[in-house]
Amino acid sequence: MSSGQKWWKPVLNRSLDFVFTSFCSICNGRVFEDGYSYSCQECLDSLAWVRGTRCKLCGVSMSGMGFKDMTCVNCREENLLFEEGRCMFLMEERSKNLVHDLKYYGARMILRDMTSWLDRCPGYEDFLEGSFLIPVPLHQRRYSSRGFNQSVWIAQAFKKSIGSGVEVCDLLARKKNTPTQTVLNRNERKANVKNAFALKPKNCLKKEDRIVLIDDVFTTGATLNACAQTLRNEGFVRIDVATLGHG
Repeated sequence: MSSGQKWWKPVLNRSLDFVFTSFCSICNGRVFEDGYSYSCQECLDSLAWVRGTRCKLCGVSMSGMGFKDMTCVNCREENLLFEEGRCMFLMEERSKNLVHDLKYYGARMILRDMTSWLDRCPGYEDFLEGSFLIPVPLHQRRYSSRGFNQSVWIAQAFKKSIGSGVEVCDLLARKKNTPTQTVLNRNERKANVKNAFALKPKNCLKKEDRIVLIDDVFTTGATLNACAQTLRNEGFVRIDVATLGHG
């Protein structure tokens, strides 16, 4: 967390979810405009939203990057098992604070601005339409410790904003209690999540249904790819990914 970020503000926001006035998770200012938004509109405008040409697989902006067949340099070096991907913004200091509050302090109210976020990302909502949103699961121990899965919250926020065009499905389980990926390099991340996921025994999806895996951040794609590998092994053929941030 940055030195200017107050640890107690996201905790307060989570505890007072029913209170209209909250602190902007980006600038720490108070939000009064509509009694609903969690972040200042000016702060949201300042985030590095991904627009225009993007990598087909991870969704990152292609501006200033070498590319071939609409994939970025990093994705071309990986054997990614999903077909397409989207992200909403690049992980810079302000967006990192936003995701950090959501992931580690349970500031779910951040996601009530999702409709406004989708408006800032042309094509993102269309990308999700007609799919089953599958959150990347936590291991039961991690879930018990944290008390929530932010990827589930993100998927539910997409559903709330988009409506009947998408469905959220609890399809995967995390069978290995893997260490956090945060401090690992690319190869260590791959090894860490190898064979970490499994398909839950009871589900109503057809193998031809379009699946979009949902996570908070695309860094190397190792976690999402491990989930995609599990789904491929089970015969699913249409697999895409979507995240909030990239980097």
